Amino acid sequence: MTTSRRDFLARSVQLGALLGVGVPLLQACGGDSSSGGQKTQTIADGLKPEKGPLRIFNYDSYVNPDVIADFEAQYGVKVEITTFTTDTEAVTKLASKAIQADVYHSMASTTIDRLIAGGVIQPLNKTYLTNFPNVLESLQDPWYDKGSAYSVPYVYFGTGIGYRADRIDPAQVEKDGWNTLWNATDFKGQVSVLDDEREALIMAMMRKGLFDVNTTDQKVIDQALADLTELIDLVNVKVNIDGYKNIPEGTTTIAHTWSADLINAYAGYLPEGTDASVLGFWHPPAGEYLVSNDSMGVVGGCEHPVLAHLYLNFMLDNAVAEKNFSYVGYLPALTALDADYVIGKGYVPENLRACVPTKEDITKALFEKPLGVEGDAKYEAAWSKFTSGA
Repeated sequence: MTTSRRDFLARSVQLGALLGVGVPLLQACGGDSSSGGQKTQTIADGLKPEKGPLRIFNYDSYVNPDVIADFEAQYGVKVEITTFTTDTEAVTKLASKAIQADVYHSMASTTIDRLIAGGVIQPLNKTYLTNFPNVLESLQDPWYDKGSAYSVPYVYFGTGIGYRADRIDPAQVEKDGWNTLWNATDFKGQVSVLDDEREALIMAMMRKGLFDVNTTDQKVIDQALADLTELIDLVNVKVNIDGYKNIPEGTTTIAHTWSADLINAYAGYLPEGTDASVLGFWHPPAGEYLVSNDSMGVVGGCEHPVLAHLYLNFMLDNAVAEKNFSYVGYLPALTALDADYVIGKGYVPENLRACVPTKEDITKALFEKPLGVEGDAKYEAAWSKFTSGA
């Protein structure tokens, strides 16, 4: 496992709204901004794949190199991967044509509407995507791209509490829910919240029973800030995205974190001789559970659009997705790789079953949506106050 594979996620979520920079950039790139941008046309049916190379734009280490080699062998082409470190960087480079790519591998849900409007990604021709029915039903028609006209989901995950089950009783975590962090006075210096302004403030709101995760109400945001700030004195809270290694290594006992962090903790960070039973994960019930996903798309006006479609289809194959999951540690958004399957195959221990969102969890999930420049600014200001004291 590599830290770069973990770092991408926080940056994708945290910077998903483009900090107000992407809007004029995408409009300029897209042509007629009054009509919402000039959209690339769908490719025709039955075209032969180009000779390549297939150019992929992705976060570092966010796809299994063996899977890439398998694609190269199957289609007789070379694959070239260019990496980026933030969502903002990726969209800026694609929109300005600073880089040439065929596949935008990891799109944040909060930016896809602008990518479509700006013509940065092109509409998909589903005749090339014969594996699309493998996708989780609720993500075949997602809120950010109705009918999956421009994107297909890559991986998904939920937000909850990772913890050391040998130090705190799982039944107590289940009873206390989000209050677990505020009640952790016996673990000062061993408690963390995600280094992500939306995620952390939303968590504080949900602790008080407020489930409008896209609110821009200043009073609600201010109260969430005040509640988060309590954690500084109560538990000497840390702010990071390192739960995936800090929990198994024992430097953190309780962490506000992502479900995939505990899968990664089990797969690559437990010290030799440490049993998986020391790991625990809790998340809120269906209807109160924040779920996120990354998506893949074909770049507008790219040189190899047929090959790009075939790559997306390749990644939606159940066996390919499983092989990729064994390296990336983030669950493919495919029906076949449910909790029973990944536990049966040994990818996830039974005690971490909660790390695999159920169909009900996803169907009733809460989703972070774009807030606009003013909304983003409110969260950024609150977050700056919190982190300056933490």
